[in-house]
Order: sequence, then structure tokens, then C-alpha cells
Amino acid sequence: MIKERVDILLSVYNPNMEYLKKQLISLNNQTYKYIKLYIFDDCINNRCDCRIFEKYITNFEWEILPYCEKNLNYMGAFEKLVMESQGEYIAFCDQDDIWMTDKIEKCIEYMKQTETVLVVTDKQIIDENDYITCSSVRKNSKKNYDNWNTYDDITKYNLFITYAVGMSIVMSGDFARSTLPFSKNTGHDKWVLACASTEGKVGYLNEPLVKYRRHGKNVSGVLVGINSKKDYIKERILPDLKVIEDFKKKYPNHKDINEIESFANARKDGNIVTLFKLRKLAPDVAKFDIVTSLLPDKIFMLMVKIAQKIS
Repeated sequence: MIKERVDILLSVYNPNMEYLKKQLISLNNQTYKYIKLYIFDDCINNRCDCRIFEKYITNFEWEILPYCEKNLNYMGAFEKLVMESQGEYIAFCDQDDIWMTDKIEKCIEYMKQTETVLVVTDKQIIDENDYITCSSVRKNSKKNYDNWNTYDDITKYNLFITYAVGMSIVMSGDFARSTLPFSKNTGHDKWVLACASTEGKVGYLNEPLVKYRRHGKNVSGVLVGINSKKDYIKERILPDLKVIEDFKKKYPNHKDINEIESFANARKDGNIVTLFKLRKLAPDVAKFDIVTSLLPDKIFMLMVKIAQKIS
């Protein structure tokens, strides 16, 4: 029986070549063999040496997409990759993680069993030396975004706190392409997960099938680049409002859109009453924004520096 093809979408940007090698080996060793790897290099000034793909991807076809003259950022890079893909399934891939060899096979099986269009897996955390610092994020976290289940309605929560990182996601190719264009104001992972949840077809596979590398240079981070209240509003709050505008255009009749907009506007306006009332949407965000609205800018800056050091 002919299996459906899985397109692995890999975005690279000036990668650590040792990390990338380990990631490629983990892809090449997948038990699910009907795979094509699409690669997009978003680093204009220091292109990745293509020989690494020739050396370590030997079990399936791979293709490097044409370079662009300007940087697309990671959201735009993955949008371009999705646009180019043709497979029945799609898996987002980062340049410095490691996948368990049966990740693709188990995700495809789970999606078919549950009739979902997108599945998220549990993950392990590894450091720069491949040491496992957390064997299961789900088992060790009490946060809502790490403890949800298949078919849960997580849309209104995920729009404020990402409920899955891209490398833990596998989805239907047709579904992924239907989410285009991505919102330019948030991550590709948050966007596709919000769309899948809205359509009631999102799944959670409670098994760590990826090793997520945390080494201090990841794209994500706590309050990265924030030095003042103005920075926080500009870089964190206003983009969320724009994401919600994008989401509303795609799903104008979503049942929770009024609640979502109320919370987002309360963040912008420093409306403590509404933030407290709707705090269940994003408890940590609500607490932080309530405190922020009450603090002088100098005290806020000190709090941010402390948070950045301990993150």
C-alpha cells in the first residue's frame, strides 16, 4: 500500500552545524520512510553549506528552496515552506532539535485514529550538550498550555499563550495550506494551532517524541528585547491585537471573539478590572499586566531584568 507523503519543513538561519547534523540524522532515521525534506535558508549574509544535507539525508528526497533577497523572519520562512509543500502531511522542523525515530510514524497513526487535522506531541528538553534536563514537559508542568487533551477547545487561550512549539506539530497538508496566509504578527505554530482548534480537530499525543534544545540562543525567550513599558506594549501587546484582527478576518463568527478582543484591549489599556475578570484566558499574562499597570517605569524595568536573568 502506498503511504501518504510527509513533507518535513526545515527553516535554517546561520545554524550551529553540529546541532544541525544531529537534527538531520534524526530525520534521516525516521521509521516512516515516505518523506520529502524542504529546506529554506533565511540567512542572507551567511548561507548554510549545502553539503551537510548531501551527507546526512540519504533515505529520502530533499530540496532547497530558492533564496530570497530579504530576510523573511521565521514566520515568513515557514509560510514560504508551507506554500511550496505538496505532501499529504506536513511537519515543522527547527535546526537544532532532535526527533525520536518514530515521531512521524506515531503522529500519522494518531491523526488517523482520532480523525484530527493536527497533532501535538509531548517533548523532552535538552541542553547544549544533549543532556536531558526534562524527560517530559507534560509530566513536569502544571501550566494549562502543557496540559490539554485531544479535541479540547483551546483557541481563545492559544491566541495569548502558545500551546505548542512548531517542532512538536504534525498536520494535514491540505489543512496547513488552508491556513495561509499566516498572520505576520505571531508565530506559525500559534497560528496553525488556533485554526485547527477553531475547526475542532486538534489532537495531543501524550508521548515525548522530540528533544527540544534550550541553549540560550533560541528565537523564543522571556521578554527578549524589552527594556521599558513602551517596549512591552509595542512588542508584546499590540502584536497580539493585530493577531486577533487577522484571526477575526478568517473566523469572523468565532463564538469567543468578543471575549478575546476584550482581554486584548484590557491589556493595551491597562484595564485591571477586565484583566482580572478574564484572567483564565492567560493567568500569567494577566498577573504580569496587572502588576505592570501599577508599577512606575523604573520598577518595571528592574522587574524585567530580573525575569530575563532567571529565565
